[in-house]
Amino acid sequence: MDTENRVALASEVMKSLAELTEDELWFLQNNLWLIKKRIAQRLDEIEKNTFVTPLSDVQLQKQYPQFVDKLKSWRKAAKKFRYDGPVVWLVKKGFTLKNHAPFAGPCYRDLEFLKDWSMFKETPTSNSLIFWIPRIVSGSKQLTLEEMIKYREDRRKIYRLPSDHCDRFGSITELFALILGLFKYTGERVPLDSDFAVSDTMFTSKTGKVFCFIAGDFDDLGGLDCDFWDCISKWKFIGFFLLGVEEI
Repeated sequence: MDTENRVALASEVMKSLAELTEDELWFLQNNLWLIKKRIAQRLDEIEKNTFVTPLSDVQLQKQYPQFVDKLKSWRKAAKKFRYDGPVVWLVKKGFTLKNHAPFAGPCYRDLEFLKDWSMFKETPTSNSLIFWIPRIVSGSKQLTLEEMIKYREDRRKIYRLPSDHCDRFGSITELFALILGLFKYTGERVPLDSDFAVSDTMFTSKTGKVFCFIAGDFDDLGGLDCDFWDCISKWKFIGFFLLGVEEI
């Protein structure tokens, strides 16, 4: 963490401390060892439940030279988004929302409500490299799912991304793994502006209506949320990420 981010973080901590009562401050002062212990436990939980690691351009070139050409096209596309962070993420198999997401980072109500969603069927992540720009594509909101799919292919061609990439939105588990992985390494909460990103994970209701799961509303007040969308309503807060998946 650089100096600027440390100063900003310290400022936020001071604001939080100012809201504590006198009794709470007394308890904090006299139980720092207990708080540090709990923080260490929490950090250990996060580490064990992190299935995503960002790769720098240099790391990819050394570890996976077969993907260098694809990296170049994604790096060029990232510049169009004014994004200069990692565009390749190493994903391990086994990550799920129910078992790992709440430990990997802040999630809305710890996703406890998923236990009551009988329609929620998720597929764990697989060992893969995911090329991903953590920015909702401009112009992708207020579209139906069908329109999004067509627009996604248009964007792939415009940004000259690999022909076998941008063929999906990502499963809900992949999106959660990526978003929480980014948060762990940079502190950034995406989608920006509390928007939602659409996924490929879908279900059909008892009435035959099709819905897809979405990830977002990740603001400073709460954790990353999982919700669902009817695929036809044109909401101004639902869009999509561009990504490409390479199984390894």
